[in-house]
Amino acid sequence: MAVFTEITVCDAESLLNDYDIGRFSALTPISAGIENTNYFIETQHDGAEITRWVLTIFENLAEQDLPYFCDLTSHLAGDGFPVPAPVLMRSGAPIFSFGEKKGVIVPCLSGEARRFPAIDDCAALGGWVARMHLSLSEFHGHRPYSRSVAWMNEQADRLEASLDATEYAELVESIKRFERAEPLLEKCPKGAVHGDLFHDNVLFCQGEITGVIDFYNASEAPLLYDLAVAANDWTMVKGGSRDQTKLDALVSAYRQQRPWTLEEQQAWPYFLELAALSFWVSRLSSFHLQSYQKTGVVSGDVIKDPAEMRAIMRLSRAS
Repeated sequence: MAVFTEITVCDAESLLNDYDIGRFSALTPISAGIENTNYFIETQHDGAEITRWVLTIFENLAEQDLPYFCDLTSHLAGDGFPVPAPVLMRSGAPIFSFGEKKGVIVPCLSGEARRFPAIDDCAALGGWVARMHLSLSEFHGHRPYSRSVAWMNEQADRLEASLDATEYAELVESIKRFERAEPLLEKCPKGAVHGDLFHDNVLFCQGEITGVIDFYNASEAPLLYDLAVAANDWTMVKGGSRDQTKLDALVSAYRQQRPWTLEEQQAWPYFLELAALSFWVSRLSSFHLQSYQKTGVVSGDVIKDPAEMRAIMRLSRAS
């Protein structure tokens, strides 16, 4: 959610001509994050209160994938989940064009992210994710899981020249562990997952989840991948250890809503390890390889430390 494409006031006013959400009032860049360009945009109807929206320009997503994200969030919003489903233009389309890029306008959800999630927050997330998975069992969109073995091996080949021999050898061996565990993971229930449930993508107000944002890593994957991504962020404590009480709260709340299969119980330790591996690979790629995250940035802290996920992967490693 850093700013890679600059939007002017005139640009925003022109875009709003295609919507029925009020007259332009204000435009503010959102500098945090790593994926897309985002701005807060405020509008007002005659005599009404100002309404805040989020205007997103997609920077690296394939255009053919955008309808999937729009349909998925619209499905969840229709089931009562507080997610950023796109506002439709007067034409009925959810996606606008800005030069050669595409974008959406979505509601600005209330609440704030928990920088240091508590035990009750972990439990709230676990239940929320399970209910989301149950809702998405009726969603019929398709997008293959992007962080496959083939993707990891491709990234490893590209990274070899940038890593020292020890780190590269560990990366290769870690991917081989993924390949060995994959048959068990493939037996676990699959469906649409969020794919990026870090604490800064979940909003709270008065102890309740009031919004989950940034669905642009969503895809079809084993459902427990979602929970493992969250666990590797929400349950970690300073010094690199894991808070078992938080992990138990997250998992227990999820299982109360959607009980696990025997295969999921067996595979859970591997999901923790492999969720960390996938983010280690993606962060290495962002850190070492030429990408949109390192060029043309107007504002935003865009590079995350790969070593953090490497350490979590080691901690989570199943025997």
